[in-house]
Amino acid sequence: MASHPHPLTVTEAPPAPHCPPSLFARIEIHNRVVHRVRQFLQNDGYVEIPVPELTPATGSCEVVDSMFSMDYFGTLAFPRQTGQLYLEEVVARGVDAVYCEGESLRKERKVDARHLTEFKLIEIEKKDMCLEELCGFQEALLKDVVSSLTADDIGEHNVERLAPAADSDHPRMTYRESLQILSQRGFEISFGDDLGHREEAALVDYAGNLPVHITHFPEELKFFNMKIDRTDPTVVECVDYILPLAGETFGGSLREPDVDILRRRLHTGTMYGHLMNRAAEFARLQRLANPDDGGEQTLEELTIRYQRGIEAAFEGYLTLFAEVPTERAGFGLGVARLLQYAMGVESIKDAVVFPMDRTRFGGMGQTVTV
Repeated sequence: MASHPHPLTVTEAPPAPHCPPSLFARIEIHNRVVHRVRQFLQNDGYVEIPVPELTPATGSCEVVDSMFSMDYFGTLAFPRQTGQLYLEEVVARGVDAVYCEGESLRKERKVDARHLTEFKLIEIEKKDMCLEELCGFQEALLKDVVSSLTADDIGEHNVERLAPAADSDHPRMTYRESLQILSQRGFEISFGDDLGHREEAALVDYAGNLPVHITHFPEELKFFNMKIDRTDPTVVECVDYILPLAGETFGGSLREPDVDILRRRLHTGTMYGHLMNRAAEFARLQRLANPDDGGEQTLEELTIRYQRGIEAAFEGYLTLFAEVPTERAGFGLGVARLLQYAMGVESIKDAVVFPMDRTRFGGMGQTVTV
């Protein structure tokens, strides 16, 4: 096994079955897993790209508005949720395989065992990768990570639990096939409905408690730049990689190469509507806070100004791919859910060092137990 940088000096027994790891164990396992992911990507020729943490328009494919925003010297700015669009730009400019990592910030209202306001996201992008290759690559990465963890890291019970996933092929099914399976198991779910935790858990159970790839989701559920399936325009060529306990941990797709389709899906999508609404609210707050600043502009004119700033950010992306058509694909890996799967804990909050949700604020903070 490869060595890990800066190992902790604290020595303790691995967690017993069903017991959350201690603070020190969570730190050590986090560092080992992240180091292994980086090593795997770099060994395969991926180049790390530093991407901005503050952007004029962030990507968000959530059905609800989960974006943070801020006043940046009188303009609207967003802490980024994803570095995907930046990675795509680098691929178009000639670097064939790239990755980035950083904190994904989500204005998450849910307080439960699956969601966090902040988590580490590792993303990749590669030129000329088909969906079959994308599924194979994320499966190979997962197997490499879980195979690298020893009983000293996560306990013998977790090594035994992960062994089948390390040694077996992981099932693949389309979204439509998943609906048939769920219907046979008593779920009432229709085409166009997203898969929640109960549905994901049922599909994992159907797959023999192995991770499962679910492909070809309805296009209205997914990010605007996921490639429309040319044989079935109602779906996109994408994959959600569902892990036991953790649920969707990898989310990836082929990217749409047709700029006309990209433009249409951008402007008709939920994400764009959220961004336009955020620009309108920012204009209203700016006018209230600074009634004499730029008073010659009506509220409507101020709103249009901020909305055009968002449009300009995406126009640069669209113009690039109009000039440099590029077949590309990639995924995002939520590290906290990968850790939850590796540690075998029911709650994602038991897998990270500082589990951030809205209870951390307003005098409702939590403490970390060593």
